[in-house]
Amino acid sequence: MIEEREIRAFLQTKIFGKKLYCFDTIDSTNTFARSLKENDAPHGTLIVADEQTGGKGRQERQWRSQKGKNLLFSLVLKPAFPQEKIRLLPFAAALASADAIEMETGCTVECKWPNDLLVARKKVAGMLIETSVQEEVVKNAILGIGINVNQTVFADDIKELATSLRLHSSKDVDRVHLLCGVLEELENRYEQLQQFPPQLLLDEWKQRATMFGTTITLVEHSSLLKATAIDVAPNGALVIEELNGARREVFAGDVTIAQR
Repeated sequence: MIEEREIRAFLQTKIFGKKLYCFDTIDSTNTFARSLKENDAPHGTLIVADEQTGGKGRQERQWRSQKGKNLLFSLVLKPAFPQEKIRLLPFAAALASADAIEMETGCTVECKWPNDLLVARKKVAGMLIETSVQEEVVKNAILGIGINVNQTVFADDIKELATSLRLHSSKDVDRVHLLCGVLEELENRYEQLQQFPPQLLLDEWKQRATMFGTTITLVEHSSLLKATAIDVAPNGALVIEELNGARREVFAGDVTIAQR
């Protein structure tokens, strides 16, 4: 189990992770974060678990993770910037996680819209943002992150799609060091999003994405659509070009990149 004392021994953030909850097993770190009272969850509160029995990914999919092998955590944020920037938190989280992973393991990490990280074209991490809005103002945002770290065996239905850092770095990865690295990078990216035009962050994200100009399959409202990925709009939407040449923005959906 990842313990509080281990995290505190290495963490070098100013705010993120200073308030900390660690669990051996929990239903979901995001669910626990939502249950906390205001005074128990200041900005930057971190919840970490070795195992989730009810972890969720995007679109209510189950997030399956072998106990004690990976990173499963949530961060409570109290955004002090305009609501339109909230949509870009997954991009900030993806960049922070990618930077930390590369520094810790040497693995080359690719970003895939809207919130996945890939190593060797397979999913190694995902992010989920849940916001609480009151009178059209974002009261808080819960950022959930799952990273496949030292797991080497995956269920048959996902083994062709998922991978781990252990499988590509050929060594066990220190989960505490990686967690602290992600938090430190994420705090920097959060400040970047707060202080600078969001396009700077999006431009960096796009440098890590190889999907643009390629054919993708988009699952949107239970329908399959083949299109070309063109760009990411300033609001975080994916810009696609359909087979008839029409361009439009997509705000939600699953993307599969054609093999090259």
